[in-house]
Amino acid sequence: MFWPFLTTVKFQNEDGVVVRFEYAVSATDRDHAKSELKRRLLDQEVFGYEFEKVTAATSLEAMALKLPERCVMLLG
Repeated sequence: MFWPFLTTVKFQNEDGVVVRFEYAVSATDRDHAKSELKRRLLDQEVFGYEFEKVTAATSLEAMALKLPERCVMLLG
């Protein structure tokens, strides 16, 4: 069963400033969420990042996100 995972990815820009992006990833488990996001970042030739946090969404968050299977959404 697919479930939304809230994922924080950390980058360091050219000026040395740490930047974090949060994604919602629809996946079967935590490892699948990481690999799906990693695959998409590699497809866009994005390198030099690290996964800071990957947690399953709460039921309330999952209802609000309504992510279809294998969806990745950049959160604001």
